[in-house]
Amino acid sequence: MNRIALTKSALLLVAAAAFIACHSSGPASTGPAPSTNAAAARVANAMPASVTPANIALGDSIFHARGCRNCHGPDAKGRPNGPDLTSGKFQHVNGTVEDFARIITSGVPLTAIKDTTHKRPMPARGGGRPAPLTDEQIAAVAAFLWSLNHK
Repeated sequence: MNRIALTKSALLLVAAAAFIACHSSGPASTGPAPSTNAAAARVANAMPASVTPANIALGDSIFHARGCRNCHGPDAKGRPNGPDLTSGKFQHVNGTVEDFARIITSGVPLTAIKDTTHKRPMPARGGGRPAPLTDEQIAAVAAFLWSLNHK
């Protein structure tokens, strides 16, 4: 690995560690600070690679610009046509960023909806208006949804 690649990798790890430190809700540690390698290992295990501040922000804007907010609510806490996406209790996904991406890609047909109080299917790739979501947009929305459950 060349020196520029190492520097970029180190900067990404520092940025990810700072993001997690700023968004953790646990009590402050009174023990000694962990080594950089230990912190980097925790960052790698705690946050999927696709969950970046930029991806979360993009996913947030897509969620609110598209029909997602119409069924799941502007706060993603659910509405009559779509379940709460912030509770950590899911019916169609296991809560991983990969599974959020899967369900956004494939959608949920009416016949597969587990909570029959919800009467509208979830269209694959966000539906067709204005156009189906791209893989990059799906990854961003999945990162945003994952972040709502990992604050």
